[in-house]
Amino acid sequence: LEEEDDAEIGNGIKEAIAESKGHIKREDIFITTKIWNQYHKPDDAEWAVRDSLNKLKLDYVDLVLIHWPIAFKKIKENRWSQSEDKKERYYEESISLEQTWEGLEKLVEKKLTHSIGLSNFNSSEIERILKVAKIKPVTNQIELHPYLNQKELRDYCHQHQITITSYCPLSNLKREGDSVTALNDPVIEALGKKYNKTSAQIIIRWHLQHGLIVIPKTVTPQRLIENADVFDFELTTDDVNSIDKMGEKNLRFINPAFKPGNKGMFD
Repeated sequence: LEEEDDAEIGNGIKEAIAESKGHIKREDIFITTKIWNQYHKPDDAEWAVRDSLNKLKLDYVDLVLIHWPIAFKKIKENRWSQSEDKKERYYEESISLEQTWEGLEKLVEKKLTHSIGLSNFNSSEIERILKVAKIKPVTNQIELHPYLNQKELRDYCHQHQITITSYCPLSNLKREGDSVTALNDPVIEALGKKYNKTSAQIIIRWHLQHGLIVIPKTVTPQRLIENADVFDFELTTDDVNSIDKMGEKNLRFINPAFKPGNKGMFD
């Protein structure tokens, strides 16, 4: 699938459950995986999920997402489906998003996953899925942070009872020449002082108060603990609005050149 560390994750899960001596069970852990662009054909999607499950040493995952709404031609040892000079990309034009979704629905029927969803889909692409879906998408995982608050897409998904999962939620990436990220934006820093919280905690709380699922990444145990310490305070409406206003920058950090002509997915 999308990541190549399934085996290591599987070993970690197995060890954590064993070391907990009954306190942690498989059903206490929520595991999401994604279908990469080369595996949009239903048979390929099923193979990819089964391959991931085998590496994870699990019988099922909790959620499978279509990673991007675009299908690449499956080429062995060429994950990006590109020519050697990288000037041309090969697309799988025989498969539609609707057919891929129907394939994911069969994964639920076969009990390989409990739920299915989308990632990086816009409202028109979601609409296509909803027209054929027997099982509705449970979530749409998108880049969302104070500099890109995606209000229109959030409202659309809310209207159709699809949750939003925010990736890159802290906006802690920089474009070339940028000196400020959301984490050191004056608005966020001022709120951190007001509530005696870190900038990350302020931003995570903002996501939660908008009803969003937030998945911050960290490799630091202390930050992992800090990121979860956000349930003992609440931002005022005015403070939420002040963070919302940061979205006027409309800064997107993740925009891979997957479309024909090496155009970005969101261009």
